[in-house]
Amino acid sequence: MKRDTLQKFIVPVVFVFLWSMISWLELMEPRYTPSPIQVVTGWWEWIFGSPTNPNIWYSGTWLLHLLDSLYRVLIGFIIAAVAGVVLGVLIGWFRLMSNLFDPFIQLLRPIPVTAWLPFSIVFFGIQDTSAIFLIAFGTFFPIVVNSTAGAQHVPKVLIRAALMLGTKQSQLLRRVVLPSALPSIFTGLRLGIGLAWVLVIVAEMLAVDAGLGRALWTAYEFIRMDLIVAAMVSIGTMGFLSDRIIVFIRDRALRWAEGT
Repeated sequence: MKRDTLQKFIVPVVFVFLWSMISWLELMEPRYTPSPIQVVTGWWEWIFGSPTNPNIWYSGTWLLHLLDSLYRVLIGFIIAAVAGVVLGVLIGWFRLMSNLFDPFIQLLRPIPVTAWLPFSIVFFGIQDTSAIFLIAFGTFFPIVVNSTAGAQHVPKVLIRAALMLGTKQSQLLRRVVLPSALPSIFTGLRLGIGLAWVLVIVAEMLAVDAGLGRALWTAYEFIRMDLIVAAMVSIGTMGFLSDRIIVFIRDRALRWAEGT
């Protein structure tokens, strides 16, 4: 167990070491390549405030930006998860639902979420609703596609066994299809939550006036590369923790599937 834990830190440690060497040797423009120490220092001031200059624009605002982003991600993800799982399972199980909705979903899915940004601003304005719409809309597609695949690939032997044991046709969806599709559904949820943290940055850069994405964009305008990296690490960390929560729930919800 200890060996596995240590192996997980090898690549990050090597990456930070190489990053430090590049910064120390000034192999790249120092102004645009902050060292790990500069990033940590700037991040500390962003979180706890700057004792020398407490009125600077980013001083002590990290938690507020994080909470704004977290709120938008959670609301958008929950909307997408409910809609994606329900519609995906129905599309995968009922041919009529597949004929009605699947072509339209596959038509919309390749369109980048950024293409919908002007419409979200026009219809919802510069506020949370605009960002939540973009997050929910973009996150919906990986969830619905994976849920559909899970419902479509229920082993026929499970269906036959359930019918032989007295399960009614009207009960198959709830008792057989949905449990069998759960592994694919959780895969879609993991992809969705990761994408939600990507989309919140896109949405906050232009559609709202607060959040990690907005802070990242402001740092770019001031050419504060250390704060840009700090914002990137913050987003990556939140995405990782969100994914671990879903994995935690999945492992307990799918104990029956261990070893299959």
